[in-house]
Amino acid sequence: MSKNSFFSELRKRKVVQVAAIYGAVAWGVTEVVVTVADKLYLPNWVSSLAVIGFVVGFPVAMFLAWTFDITPDGIRRTTVDSRRGKASIALSLVLLLAGTAGLFLLIKPTLDGDRGGPALSVAPDSLAVLPFENSGGDAHDAYLIEGLSDELRDQLGRVPGLRIAARSSSVAARELGSDAVASAARLGVAHLVEGSVRRRGNTLRVSVQLIEGDTGLAVWSETFERGPRELLAVQQQIAEQIVRRVLPEAGGVMTAPATRNADANELMLLARHYEQSVRARESVDESTLLKAITLYRQATEADPQSALAHSRLAGALLWLGDIEAAEAPIFRALSLDPGLSEVQHTLGLYYYARGLPQAREAFQRAVELNPNNADALSDHAYSFYVEGIADGVEELYRRALDLDPLSLARYGALGQFLGVVGSREDILELARRVEDRFAGADALLLIARLHELVGQVDQAIAWTLRAREQDADKSGYADRLAELYVDIGDFGTALRLAPEPGVGLLFKMRRYPELIDAAEFLVIDEPEDLDVRYLLAFAHQAIGQFESALWVLGPSGLPDSVMGNARRTADWEGFFTLINAAWGAGEAEVAQGLAQWFLDDPTHFGGVDWWPHTYMACALSVVGRNAEALERTERIRASYRLPWDPVLRDSFCFRGLQDHPLYQETLAVFDRRRAELRA
Repeated sequence: MSKNSFFSELRKRKVVQVAAIYGAVAWGVTEVVVTVADKLYLPNWVSSLAVIGFVVGFPVAMFLAWTFDITPDGIRRTTVDSRRGKASIALSLVLLLAGTAGLFLLIKPTLDGDRGGPALSVAPDSLAVLPFENSGGDAHDAYLIEGLSDELRDQLGRVPGLRIAARSSSVAARELGSDAVASAARLGVAHLVEGSVRRRGNTLRVSVQLIEGDTGLAVWSETFERGPRELLAVQQQIAEQIVRRVLPEAGGVMTAPATRNADANELMLLARHYEQSVRARESVDESTLLKAITLYRQATEADPQSALAHSRLAGALLWLGDIEAAEAPIFRALSLDPGLSEVQHTLGLYYYARGLPQAREAFQRAVELNPNNADALSDHAYSFYVEGIADGVEELYRRALDLDPLSLARYGALGQFLGVVGSREDILELARRVEDRFAGADALLLIARLHELVGQVDQAIAWTLRAREQDADKSGYADRLAELYVDIGDFGTALRLAPEPGVGLLFKMRRYPELIDAAEFLVIDEPEDLDVRYLLAFAHQAIGQFESALWVLGPSGLPDSVMGNARRTADWEGFFTLINAAWGAGEAEVAQGLAQWFLDDPTHFGGVDWWPHTYMACALSVVGRNAEALERTERIRASYRLPWDPVLRDSFCFRGLQDHPLYQETLAVFDRRRAELRA
């Protein structure tokens, strides 16, 4: 067959022209669909569906172009009688199908990315223990069944070489109700452990199976019939069987359960059930938490040699806020077994609550002992973050997220850090992953927060409104929306949403006399609320009442709480309010000493967010290095996020810079950005 004959047929039948027109129309319509989907916050599959539709339609359009001709007498089928013509048709169909398949393969990675974001890496030695099902349906057995899977997960997590998905994601995967293959894909694991428990009289029937994540096939299953006091033996046998199959090269390496005492085990299971129910809520239920604490105490009495019983008692006391009472059990746990990750993690939490620098070392030890401890990874990252140390923090947060991929809290922690030192693209990619993988108002609020971190406050408002629509019965949306409107300078809308603004809104609106009136009562009612105390002190220094600001900050523990070990990012706000108040009150030596200490510490700060550069500029101004302070104010302009106007305008340390054009232009940059967002 002549090559020229084939291409002459293409020209004759106008196939090339149709292909060009089809491509142009497809490209234009796809661009419109993608833009509209983005502006209306439609799910990503809408754009993907448009692309797939045009790919599928391409061979149809080409076939019609080849088969039919448009003539003055209308559309007529093209007739081909010669052998050469028929061969041309056959060749064209083959090329058409091959080209369409190639086009689909070319765009397939993009479509796959739209469906789920970056694929989770699946290690062959990874597994997730899903919550066991209560087949009997008796609610009184819930703590035993829930506890069995939790304890099994913890015990396997202590086996070197195994990678275990975190509890919160395992629970979330079970609640989604997907099949084994989908659950394994969501969790990024190679194996799943599923089980069920049914009570028959005084006998528990425990059925468990180990499932391959990529096939959904069970590679091992077994049923145990034991009494409730024999759950420890069942747990040990299950753990041994799993390790033997997932880590055959481990040679029988196994860790002990939390306790070998049946009474202590049952007490710990019930205590943990109560504690987990409290931790799952937004506010602390003290009565339920006290039940857990009582049961943990009884467990330590039943088995005084259980390091984990003492450690969990200390952890519950810390969650309650009773730091003094937590000291004895955590150091008892440490003396019994310092080689347990959970013990070292709780020790880190104790040191952190005390404001002691040893917290970071304890968190690091917890991570070394158990790389599967997602909570320790996240807390270790945060201990760096609050001290202004960025190196290694993102890796720690991402490791925690890999172990706990269905936890919104992990995405939020990583996003908050990226908002200071990351790129805009990284933060928006995180928002897209949350959108693809989660549903519900909490996910929408997190997406709103991520957009706020990159300065897209208008988008943050839109996502918050969507969250309110999904969860209309929940309160708090008006205050959150009001805060966002204040950030862009729309005080009128903010006050319509929150007619009685709280101290946070009054601070951002720079309504200092009203803030002082409201905060003074709050400080009397809750003297330990440092956030309110810091805002009250700032308001006093903003209007020149420096002695009053120093008096308010007196009980806060500053500056020692920051110079020893910064416990929270908010402590830095109080620290600089103290510097401003001391300088304004004529205590220049004190203010300059604190500012110089800050400047001498090489770990503070970096990134693109406004507040590290704002505080650095403030410290430089206090010690008289105004040229460097002005250079820092220029760097504030690169912040993705909008700065807090009161800090930039009303901190006493900037009084000497206020008439300089560089400082004024920094204020003007953000005024223009707010005006654009309002528009």
